Amino acid sequence: MNELSMTRSNAKILRRGSLIIYATACFYYLAFIARTGFLIGDTTYFSLFDDAMIAMRYARNLAEGHGLVWNNGEYIEGYTNFLWTLWMAVIHLVPVPESKISVLVAFSGAIILLVNINLVRKIAITFSTDPLVILPAMTLAAFNFGLIYWTLRGMEVGIITLFLNWVVLLALRLQQNFSPARLAQILVISGLMLLTRTDCVLLFMIMAGWVCFTANPARRVKTALLFAVTLILFMGGHTLFRILYYHDPLPNTFYLKVSGTPVQERIVRGLQVYFKWFVTFLIPVLIILFTGAATRLKNLMDLRFLLLLSPFLMMSAYSVYVGGDAWEWMPYANRYVTITIPLLMVLTVIVLGKITTGFRSSRVLMLLTGSFCLLWYLYMIFLLPPPGNGISGFYPTVVALFAGLKYLVGGLVFMLILVQAILFVKADHEKKIRIFRPGMTMIIMLTLFLCLEGLPFLHWFRFNALHVIDDRRMVKTGMNIQNLTSPETSIAVVWGGAIPYFAHRYTVDLMGKMDRTIAKSNSRLKEFYPGHTKWNYGFSLYKYHPDIVLQLFFKTPIEDQRIMAMGYDHIRENLFIRKGSYNKIHVPDAQANPQKLFDLIIRK
Repeated sequence: MNELSMTRSNAKILRRGSLIIYATACFYYLAFIARTGFLIGDTTYFSLFDDAMIAMRYARNLAEGHGLVWNNGEYIEGYTNFLWTLWMAVIHLVPVPESKISVLVAFSGAIILLVNINLVRKIAITFSTDPLVILPAMTLAAFNFGLIYWTLRGMEVGIITLFLNWVVLLALRLQQNFSPARLAQILVISGLMLLTRTDCVLLFMIMAGWVCFTANPARRVKTALLFAVTLILFMGGHTLFRILYYHDPLPNTFYLKVSGTPVQERIVRGLQVYFKWFVTFLIPVLIILFTGAATRLKNLMDLRFLLLLSPFLMMSAYSVYVGGDAWEWMPYANRYVTITIPLLMVLTVIVLGKITTGFRSSRVLMLLTGSFCLLWYLYMIFLLPPPGNGISGFYPTVVALFAGLKYLVGGLVFMLILVQAILFVKADHEKKIRIFRPGMTMIIMLTLFLCLEGLPFLHWFRFNALHVIDDRRMVKTGMNIQNLTSPETSIAVVWGGAIPYFAHRYTVDLMGKMDRTIAKSNSRLKEFYPGHTKWNYGFSLYKYHPDIVLQLFFKTPIEDQRIMAMGYDHIRENLFIRKGSYNKIHVPDAQANPQKLFDLIIRK
């Protein structure tokens, strides 16, 4: 299907609706980026998510001719987004102040999100020319908060999502009309996806399997060989680069997150956090898909639906296997699952469109979604575990925000239930179902959107994006270090992004992302917490002798004594200064006035 096959009225509705979605999304993305800025003195600074700032330090060093390294001369792969890091290096060639480099990355992310909306639009059109299918799919893709957050905060999630959706679109068109040029595009874009993140090999295998299976039998072997060659060229070539450049076939973060922890511990934790997210946000999707399968099964026997669903299933399984992400307390999907959400939403609205064309299936869906609204509200009020629980884990302000708005949300839920009940009673035969179809679609879409995106958007409107306050604190600390210390000063940190980036100092990563010994050691915590279970202060301080220890992840009074026994003065909290390094700090009487020193470095 394509836009040419639409009726003139449908094409007009789609054109106007698309423009509204694009304009609204663009306005929101710019507002999101603007709110991540903060004043330091008279200058507005921007910073990305701290892990993205780690890649930014690699990118700046590459742009300045020092190589793809975090510390000059130390060849350790502490990033997992090769192609995206190269793009950051290109951005560092733009002659703008350091305070604004991050916003250029965010702007490029906004462009990626807008292109992604267009790809979702084209994917939806291959299934249906109905605006009641295409426009909701575009809306859910445009305002998926997890995708917005991870992309505009500088992570590689957006570009992977774009590559995935692009390949899916090309694969659907290839099935309709085989073209060698189109197959070549699929191979190249799939290869670029591999270069962005190595674990995208899972998505690569899904795309390869689907394209080969749906290909003409005479072309299957040749197509499979082409995918194999692509895998060897891109993934094999990248692995060879790693061995030659970093002297290791895998990124250092792989050992940090996966090695040293029994697989069953990772899976248990992965199941816990995935279950929390699923039951809180994704039940309406399950209701729609279940209703479609139960009432309109013959209309859903389309192999193309598997192409939309299988990436979500694969990345969900992968997320469980690796134990989830480190930020599962956020009220949206983690980075692994987020990249597949737009395709899942396309599938959901396609099934919804098929359901709402039938009398029996429409009434079943209205009954289920109306019941869900009530159950979801009761769950959020009475059964949602408190912050920090292994199942909930929500950011405390998210839970507090919902508690403060429970009467307002309750009123909205009551209205949704009432409207759905009226539709259920009034739409009592086939003709009325057709009349009420737009209203039914809008009500069910509103239910779906509120469940998926309500909490994160409310939190953003009230408190801004998560970690923006922390960004400001880290940027200020990094700038304080740059202004108050000599260039040869070395520092040790837990947050390896903004502080080292803005400090311009040799930095020791205490959490092992840029340290092979720490990354390949055993976990220090009983509970698995991806990327945050390994440290050895004694080893790090003995090997690198940092002049200033700015942060510690976890410590006891005994560890304070051990650090001081290694020749450090404990200034306050987690700030330690190495004896003999005070001459590198440009603060008069620094050693005699620890409170002043702490205020200038940490609190200034």
